[in-house]
Amino acid sequence: MNEGKELQRLLGFQLLMAELHMGNRAREALVPFGITPAKLAALLIIRDNPGCDQSALGQALWVNRSSAMKLVNALTEQDLVERQPGRDLRTNALHITASGRDRLEAMVQCLNEADAAAAVALSADEQRQLLGLLRKLRCGAD
Repeated sequence: MNEGKELQRLLGFQLLMAELHMGNRAREALVPFGITPAKLAALLIIRDNPGCDQSALGQALWVNRSSAMKLVNALTEQDLVERQPGRDLRTNALHITASGRDRLEAMVQCLNEADAAAAVALSADEQRQLLGLLRKLRCGAD
């Protein structure tokens, strides 16, 4: 199907199409673990920021508090994350469980393999350049 000149020039459209391509690969790779890319991202953020709360997690993922709570509930049900008392009575500190830590390496490995397969058309230098440009776009949005 012909995209036409306008769609070929729209950065947002091209990013969306690339995200769908990469996201589908990521979702397929994570099926054996019963986890989605969004949940894995949340798990990695919690691992790298032990004791963070749901609000901070939501901000890091650009989702609202309710969506962050759903992610945490799902991760808790899978014994990947646990809630501990937070900085005050209204918050919970989030921590990765031993089970989560044990399973995380295999999940990340599968996701890395899916990323590599999805980006096979790009050289290693092009992948580094693309990552840098995407970070630059994100930082400009903050």
